[in-house]
Amino acid sequence: MQIKRRAITVGTTFFLAAATGHVMQNGDAISARLRGGDAMETPVLASVKTTAGVLAPAPAAAPPAEAAPALAETPESVLTATPTPDLTEAAAAHSESGLPDLPAAEPKPLVTGTLLAERVERLDAGYVRPETAADANYTVFGLACAKSTMTLDATARAMLSVKLSAPCSPNERVVISHSGLTFATATDKAGDLELMLPALATEAKVDIRIGADEVLTATHDVTGLDALSRVAVQWDGAEGFHLGAYENGAVFGSPGHVSADHPRDRATSEGGFLTVLGDPTVDHPMLAEIYTAPVATRVDDIVIEAEVSDATCGRALDGKALRMAPGTAVVSEALSFAMPDCDALGDALGDFVMLSLGPVAITPLALAESGK
Repeated sequence: MQIKRRAITVGTTFFLAAATGHVMQNGDAISARLRGGDAMETPVLASVKTTAGVLAPAPAAAPPAEAAPALAETPESVLTATPTPDLTEAAAAHSESGLPDLPAAEPKPLVTGTLLAERVERLDAGYVRPETAADANYTVFGLACAKSTMTLDATARAMLSVKLSAPCSPNERVVISHSGLTFATATDKAGDLELMLPALATEAKVDIRIGADEVLTATHDVTGLDALSRVAVQWDGAEGFHLGAYENGAVFGSPGHVSADHPRDRATSEGGFLTVLGDPTVDHPMLAEIYTAPVATRVDDIVIEAEVSDATCGRALDGKALRMAPGTAVVSEALSFAMPDCDALGDALGDFVMLSLGPVAITPLALAESGK
């Protein structure tokens, strides 16, 4: 008896599941029949073949044996326009939904001033972006460069100790200016430079130009210039002028003849000394020579000379002379030497064109010591 009840229960369950599946799969068709309508027709996709102006549907495929009869062929293709949706009903539905009525989005052209960069500039025109590691320059060793620095110190005999550190400018041409004197030299492979510069003012100011954009400036007070006389000459080019000082009745080549070949050390007690400035190997050389004479020195003559050579013949040599007497300001004069023609170079080769500046101003103390 129990087995029979179980069989009835299983059968009933199976029948209900099958009925439910049938209704779910054919719900639309059943609903249409209940409303009295026909079942939805299955559209047949026809291929189109272009012929001489005749458009005909492709033959329908043969239906399967169990399938319903195929639809009759339509003699002409009919295009049916899709009705335009009623926007009034959509608007009414939108208003009933309770959603906010947002304005219609319309594209607009880009107007000048709407760019982010321009808006930021208007917010703060004086804003300066802070430097980061990405902005740093790097040395040949891959290390971030420190900023270029210079120091200026006064030493004995009114000399200036000039030191430059430019780690990102190794072997770089630099131009140094001081009280009308200008010359060019170069840093070493580490970007460093050290030199001694005769001061030409008690309030010394020195400018160093590195490359085309960077300029460093330093100032320093100098003492002792009231006991010194100085004469300088400067010129452009590797070939140019030279200074020669004749002390204590000296002649050319004698011990009292001070020149670039015999400059003397600045600590000498024999008399004056000569300082050569500039590097003739850099691009666009600018050179200078400065003669310094203590007030006790007897200076008979100072000569500016230019050697006749293949590099100087047949042209004018231009430069500038500077003089500084004890306790006075620097006075500068333009120089221009007309060199002999190159046609006569054989006879004049090795000769000098000279200009005498006369004796350096000597104080009464120096006159007394010289016995004059």
